[in-house]
Amino acid sequence: MSKKALVNWAIWIGVVSGIYCILYILTVGKYTMDVVLPGWHIMCCTFTALPIYFTAGAKREDYVSYLCSNCCGVLWGMLYLVAIDRLIGVVPLWLNLFLSVGIICIIECALHFTVLGNLPISVVPAQFGAISSSFWCSNLTLAVLGEAGKTAVNGGYNFAAFGMLAVTLCCGATLALLCNEGLNFIDAETGNWKLPGSGK
Repeated sequence: MSKKALVNWAIWIGVVSGIYCILYILTVGKYTMDVVLPGWHIMCCTFTALPIYFTAGAKREDYVSYLCSNCCGVLWGMLYLVAIDRLIGVVPLWLNLFLSVGIICIIECALHFTVLGNLPISVVPAQFGAISSSFWCSNLTLAVLGEAGKTAVNGGYNFAAFGMLAVTLCCGATLALLCNEGLNFIDAETGNWKLPGSGK
């Protein structure tokens, strides 16, 4: 790909990402700030999901698998947090995390590498990105709302924003796909803009 093509692709990525930010803040972000986490949104989760899919090539045929794996990762994140919460005060934190994260990670990876490997929930890197976002989203929610979720025995989590977390991660995968689709509008050799399929 020519340098001009790369520059034009960078322009595409920047413009599409900027438009995304506007749309997110006016829709998902507004709802999150007004209803779920007063004064706060979680748009940054977008930029966890985006690079994971983007660096894998953001292929159209993988899109649904990334969406499903992001949502599956949120569910795994909830399981990690529940396990960590249950062990708070029972064992030292280092042992808590070793046991909770270590055991659940083994189960998660083994399942998705083997038995569930052919299902659209098998993109483990997307799951890990969602799990990471789940950890800090729970902490942010605890800080903003000032209370743990009703099922948290030791006050270790709050899942109030997790619906919006899943939506935002899926939006991030969508943005990655849109960024990659920009290549259809750029001639790789000349770097000139073109209509898809026109060759011009």
